Amino acid sequence: MQVPAEHLQRWTEATYKIRTSALLLSRMIDPLPESGLASADSLYPWEKASAWARSYVDASCEHLNLWADRVAPYQFDESTVHDVAYRPYLLLARAGLESAAHGLWLLDVTDSAKCVERHVRMMHRDIGYFIKAREAGQLDASKLEAQRETLKERVAQVLPGVTITRRPPGYEGIVREAATALEQDPDRWAYLWNLASGAGHGQNWFSLEGYLLELGEEYEPGYHRVVRLPDVVLLTETIEAATATLEYATLRWALLAGYPYQEMSIQAMCEVFERMPKITDQPPSAET
Repeated sequence: MQVPAEHLQRWTEATYKIRTSALLLSRMIDPLPESGLASADSLYPWEKASAWARSYVDASCEHLNLWADRVAPYQFDESTVHDVAYRPYLLLARAGLESAAHGLWLLDVTDSAKCVERHVRMMHRDIGYFIKAREAGQLDASKLEAQRETLKERVAQVLPGVTITRRPPGYEGIVREAATALEQDPDRWAYLWNLASGAGHGQNWFSLEGYLLELGEEYEPGYHRVVRLPDVVLLTETIEAATATLEYATLRWALLAGYPYQEMSIQAMCEVFERMPKITDQPPSAET
């Protein structure tokens, strides 16, 4: 399969945005004093909201950078031709989207109080996931149970108006929230997320929905050979959804942490551009 030039261009633009976000985050370690995130951290000092939000955004960078390094490596060899790893690419996009959407949910708030409210609710759910994983492996979870009780006590003490057991949005719900924050179609993003999930889980319905199918010879009564071509439109849209969420979450972290986002992002983008290979009359990737 030859990836159309239009989509290669869109993939290239996504790689620039992903790498710029990663470079920016590497230069913004802690919130600056008197920033919105510093204020949120002071409201619940035992576990910093800024660190949790950043962790989600960092995870998104890791997933999407792996895709970027595959389709547009900094060291480019003209003779190398890569097959489009369709399902793994969708899985990386899904992981990048989910991670960034969680970070954005903490950061796309009106004030520090709302940020820390979401933070402790997410902490409570996260400990529940941790306990479930330990119990699944027949491992001791007593320290985590104690940690969850301590969390409840501390929240009751310093954030009495917060209902810590009110669960944050689930995975599809948080993707819808991200789409809404970015003024995109939440139904379309939910569809793309479900599609990528089906790809990652090896579900059969994805084999019908995610490909362009060409019916071939009938080798048995009622059974035909089928040529399946990856639907590059779906892949590009999912990558772009993940990239847009990462970029916006990075912007929100920078602004709430007190950093000059515009100046720093322009500088980071220029540095990424300087590192990208410049090959005359060749696309930045030879994906097929």
